[in-house]
Amino acid sequence: MSPPRVLLIANPVASGVSPAATARVRAAMEPLVEVDVVLTERQLHAMELARDAVRDGYAAVVSMGGDGTSNEVLNGVDGAIPVGALPAGGTSVLPRALGLPRDLVAAAVAIADGVVHERTRPLRLGLLNGRRFAFNAGVGLDAEVVRQIDRLGRDKGRRPGDVRYASEVARVVVHGEYRAASATLEVPGETSERVAFLLAAKLDPWTYVGPVPLKAAPRADPEGGLELVAPRRLLRRDVPLVLLDLVVWPRHARGRDPRVVYRHDVRYARLACDVPLPAHVDGDDIGDIDEAVLGVEERPVPLIV
Repeated sequence: MSPPRVLLIANPVASGVSPAATARVRAAMEPLVEVDVVLTERQLHAMELARDAVRDGYAAVVSMGGDGTSNEVLNGVDGAIPVGALPAGGTSVLPRALGLPRDLVAAAVAIADGVVHERTRPLRLGLLNGRRFAFNAGVGLDAEVVRQIDRLGRDKGRRPGDVRYASEVARVVVHGEYRAASATLEVPGETSERVAFLLAAKLDPWTYVGPVPLKAAPRADPEGGLELVAPRRLLRRDVPLVLLDLVVWPRHARGRDPRVVYRHDVRYARLACDVPLPAHVDGDDIGDIDEAVLGVEERPVPLIV
């Protein structure tokens, strides 16, 4: 019996991807599976390649890049075949949240073994204006930081790391436009809320800074709905407590912080923005939006663990 065929989609501009690293990953996987390697050439190319992999009968698709590459692969596969995510980006939230090793070769072996033994974990992807996401999305402050980090990455050739991400959060909080309510959050069956910005999560942790997991949505369920986290305002005097609450001590998840709106297991919501606000899915900037329609996919995607 021939081994399963796996398509490895590698993003050559990701921080952990190089010809040598790609060769090591392929060599580590090939005792268990047959591996074909293809490199992305432009934005959304991974989505096209993943869609072709389904058509061509591959047993699984594995992304080798950052979280943006994984997101494109998940959007392309559309739940038809299992997806694996290697930690080859600056933060690599998805593979870390799935419990894969941080070491690239060790993660490659684990994924190949998962393909052979059909070891998967179901995840119902989130939706923001029709774009799927695996672990988080944001409108407002978080997306503005993503945009600034992308801009710095284009200027320097590679996306900056987590330390620069944290410094950009501080800069945007101080100088940005998110101190007062700038949007209205509507969840069916509940009263609408005025909020400053919105985070939507499908997995816990929401993200990482270095080795530290940020626990903005500790009740997130891979097979459930969305966790919505939305500070009502972000005045300077509120910043330390709100940020501590969002990333270290999530009192809002237990309804104990009146500064933050928290909604658990949401299947549908709408955010109406007073002015166009930046938005992102899994760290991928999707531009400015006037409205965000949020939901979850009905069919879960099998993620290789």
